[in-house]
Amino acid sequence: MDYENEIIELTGEDGDTIRAEYLDTVLVDDNEYVVLLPVDENNCEECDGCVSEVIIMKIEKDGDEEYLVPVEDEDELDKAFEAFQEQMDEYDFDDEDGEDEDDE
Repeated sequence: MDYENEIIELTGEDGDTIRAEYLDTVLVDDNEYVVLLPVDENNCEECDGCVSEVIIMKIEKDGDEEYLVPVEDEDELDKAFEAFQEQMDEYDFDDEDGEDEDDE
């Protein structure tokens, strides 16, 4: 499933719906996780949409179908979040390298 540039609606057990924007997919211990940013209609105007938390969902497969499930284990969640942070650091580093080459 291609999530890039997607707004995904998640429905909780109580029927509440949360809209979230796809940020990235990370791989940890042969498991894939999707990192999502909740889309709040009332973004903070001072900082152009504060990022206070992300949602991490595990991608599970059933044949050709993929679906997202909540991560209940705190250690698993921490590992996925750390992998996401490391991946973001790599993206930032790559962007800085690209800017340096353009400046020359």
